[in-house]
Amino acid sequence: MSDFSAAGYQPVSVSDPKVAALVGQDLPEDAFREIRDILFKAKGFDLDSYKDRCIKRRIAARIRQLGFPHISGYVACLAMQPTEQLALLEALTIHVSQFFRNPTTFMVLEKKILPALLRTRPAGRELRLWSAGCAMGEEPYSLALLCDELCNSPEQITIYATDISNDILKKARQGRYEPHRVAEVPDSVLKRYFTLEEGFYRLNDRLRKRVRFFHNDILNDRPFHRVDLILCRNMLIYFSPPQQEHILKTFAAALVAGGYLVLGRSETMISETRELFECVNAAERIYRKKADDVKEDD
Repeated sequence: MSDFSAAGYQPVSVSDPKVAALVGQDLPEDAFREIRDILFKAKGFDLDSYKDRCIKRRIAARIRQLGFPHISGYVACLAMQPTEQLALLEALTIHVSQFFRNPTTFMVLEKKILPALLRTRPAGRELRLWSAGCAMGEEPYSLALLCDELCNSPEQITIYATDISNDILKKARQGRYEPHRVAEVPDSVLKRYFTLEEGFYRLNDRLRKRVRFFHNDILNDRPFHRVDLILCRNMLIYFSPPQQEHILKTFAAALVAGGYLVLGRSETMISETRELFECVNAAERIYRKKADDVKEDD
């Protein structure tokens, strides 16, 4: 029995005209506010900070997918079912990216950050890089490409990639992309590491195996430890300030002293987290963890 059936709600066919007629602009404002409040209270997810103008259409699409004949029934079920709260979050989260997104950020990583980490790491110690909110895998694979070009022994570098969506992670592991997603990849790199297959570019097996994908709820799951570099770009904007502070403290606990954190262009340090990091590149939102030990936030 599904969670919805157990809760007493029986989805109907999406061909039902009442369901099929539900489109974004028809989602009542009071229902949207209720959904916003449920997600904020249960998951700390702040829809008011969401940049996507089509957010109501995404919610309506989820309601149509489940076949609820009335919005009120879905709202009631959402309030009762943590599994649906998580599913709706996955549906609302933007999973659109591309290789070397914001090229100037990756230029700084290539010219300064990664060489510094490779130069100063203790002998025999692997570098640990973490792409948090990795979406379709373009970001961690971009790191893998840079490391392969920069390091004589790239096998001494471990790249972790995490996301809250299992479906997205499954696609990321395939390493198969439409042409516009590799538009920023230099032609020489594209020819060396990718194969064109029926209109899609597939990253070669060797590079794909360099990235280890894991499901991760950044608010609740334990982080990786002794990480040298964390990329978490354009994810904090979906959380409330207290949740952002919690996440940034979690990253500080995960990083080694002197490790780097890269945020999105519209994100920055808040509150007490400013004492945990020093800014090394304001334009690219790159920060370095201070030397003082930081305990993991409870």
